[in-house]
Amino acid sequence: MHNYAKYFPRTKLIIGVRHPVLWFESFYNFRVSNVPWKKMLHTSKLTKGCIGGSQGVCAWRANFHDFLSRLGKTPMTTSSERELLVLGLDPVLTPVGPVFLYELSQLTESDDGGIRSEQFRKDLGNFLELSTEIPPFPKLDTSGRFDSVPGIKRLTDESKIHICDTEHDDIREVLMEKAKMSSVWIREYFLHSDEVVISSRNHFIDIIERWMYDPCTKV
Repeated sequence: MHNYAKYFPRTKLIIGVRHPVLWFESFYNFRVSNVPWKKMLHTSKLTKGCIGGSQGVCAWRANFHDFLSRLGKTPMTTSSERELLVLGLDPVLTPVGPVFLYELSQLTESDDGGIRSEQFRKDLGNFLELSTEIPPFPKLDTSGRFDSVPGIKRLTDESKIHICDTEHDDIREVLMEKAKMSSVWIREYFLHSDEVVISSRNHFIDIIERWMYDPCTKV
């Protein structure tokens, strides 16, 4: 990050985030699908840092607000803000460029007839100062690299997790703590920066407010 600030101080950054619980489930299953020769640790062993055998999947990486704080877009002078930033990471020494922040669900929204999705592409295009419109995003193939190999897909599907199952309560509890802190920090501090741009502000805030709730619990 310090090198970005030093060598590319005005480069515009596009950063996507996702509810930490859903992010963890997706990342875990991605590793299962694409590195099938390595057995993933049980989620109860991934509640802290990324230990050996985690393949980079752990709750520590879900401290999204801590990592965003390194961009130096918030004052970080009040005790109320600092209490939310549990990792104690230092912000960049020199400013980095403006940030376009989005929540992953904004890329695939269609429940309003595509109005917000179209607005999202317009706002992103304006942020990047493009002279042409951004076309609709294509649907990505999320299948594993080895799904076509006989027997592999069956084995990997058996190893994938369903984060809402009770056996994953420990990791979900930890992830929800991080989700709530990230939600508060993003809404109360990060979005107040003139250097942070979002699309459909009220809708984006509604999405981030949902991070205060466990997606496995029906409200």
